[in-house]
Amino acid sequence: MEPGKKYLCLNILGFKNAAVSAQEYYDYMVNVHAPHVGGLLAKYGIVHWTMTHADAESPAQFDRIRDGLFSNYAPFDVCVTLVMPDIETWIRFKADDFFKQSVGPDHHRFADTKRSQMMLGWYTPLLKDGRLLVSEKHHATAKL
Repeated sequence: MEPGKKYLCLNILGFKNAAVSAQEYYDYMVNVHAPHVGGLLAKYGIVHWTMTHADAESPAQFDRIRDGLFSNYAPFDVCVTLVMPDIETWIRFKADDFFKQSVGPDHHRFADTKRSQMMLGWYTPLLKDGRLLVSEKHHATAKL
């Protein structure tokens, strides 16, 4: 990613298909779907892509940090994060014949696309490899 450039971020807050287990969902997304779609994402200019999967232990682990500040556990099975230069990148990606004929339909094998949600906003990296990317001067000028 180019330093100082503004990037768009699409988060897919996904639910698995009820017919598959959490482990099957994870295995399929990481070992089958990701290699299937990864080249196409790169071809159209997606610059960052991650998946965060919840498992059977996730709710209990969350209970250890639940307090008045952080109290609501999100019910999603996965959060997929895709960072791109602009919305046109995503539009071109979805218009590709390979997406329409293979990648899109593949989602019905593992995902509940009717319940899943998306969030679109601006990507702001703040910490990378343990290094703070913003300075204290921002804190002094920010007002609520």
